Amino acid sequence: MSDNRISRRSFVRRTAAGVAAGAGLAGLVSSHAEAKNEDGSKTLNFNPKMGYRRFGKTGLMISEVSLGGHWKTHSGGRYWASFPGDNPPPDVQKNRNDMVVKCAELGINYLDITTPGEAAIYGRAMKQTGVKLHTGYSDHILCMRNPKNRSVKALMHEIDEGLRRLQTKQIFLWRPQALTDGGHSKEELDRVIETYEIAKKQGKVRFLGMSAHSHDFVHQVIRDYGDHYHAFVFMYTVSNKPKDSKSMFDILREKDIGAVGLKPFHGNGYFRGVVRTAKKAGKEPDLNTAAIKGLKKILEVPELTTTIPGLTLVAEVENDVKASYERKKKLTKADYEELDALVEASFDCLPPDYDWIRKQIYV
Repeated sequence: MSDNRISRRSFVRRTAAGVAAGAGLAGLVSSHAEAKNEDGSKTLNFNPKMGYRRFGKTGLMISEVSLGGHWKTHSGGRYWASFPGDNPPPDVQKNRNDMVVKCAELGINYLDITTPGEAAIYGRAMKQTGVKLHTGYSDHILCMRNPKNRSVKALMHEIDEGLRRLQTKQIFLWRPQALTDGGHSKEELDRVIETYEIAKKQGKVRFLGMSAHSHDFVHQVIRDYGDHYHAFVFMYTVSNKPKDSKSMFDILREKDIGAVGLKPFHGNGYFRGVVRTAKKAGKEPDLNTAAIKGLKKILEVPELTTTIPGLTLVAEVENDVKASYERKKKLTKADYEELDALVEASFDCLPPDYDWIRKQIYV
């Protein structure tokens, strides 16, 4: 396998035997054994080793390392978009069942999904295992990226299909996916708010969010509609940095909005950079340590509620939670220098459809 095609999954399979699951972050983080949400309820899937952060005005505590819905297919693809008849193959379903059980055991309590296939398989996984995860949902086929899906009727259909596939009566966070570059009109954004109010009144949706890749668009929507939103899902990767002034995180804090960081590892490009760098130095790549350091860097932003790596194997969950479990062990100057070099190597490995990542470094 070439260095451009090596996946984190194949590496972890070779090193899983050596992977073991491993408070006090300041400000928004709570990790003591008596942690409760503002409404007095207990933190879902609480594990004293995990750090939890307040999810904006929802008042709920969310694990700072969570589960992204994408994972690797047998052929090495990025994720399962759909299944015929919403019926995943038994071996694939078992993989996701094992994953949600391990996530809950290790303190993860948030899942973010964006495809009909993910809704179907995770809905079944939670039903079959009894695991509960706060779920952020949208459907990349039924979402507002398609102009045909920008009416209240169409947006309600997206919600109803999510309820059906997730096998639940209420979606925790409906976070419709905006166009990659944003650009939605006021009328379209107004319809999102209108749809949410209808769905909330019907008990179908609890909280409102939105997903977008463009930081400028997210900033604009928060500025104009922030009082209506509970969370935003946007790109925040190992390469990103908050702006020194007028950062999007300033307005997130001002509006008391939760923040979910997408694509922490550049859609696996970061790990290709790790492999390429190690090979040049004549060393064996240590993707596990690279993942922990990258997630630690991301979590240094206190306004970021959670980061959502896509995880294929149980061993990956056990490894990545260490970014939170070992949060008292801070990154060193040498670690930052290493991460900067790995980010640059990652940029050299980005596929064409991910090139936009290098254009949005400062948030």
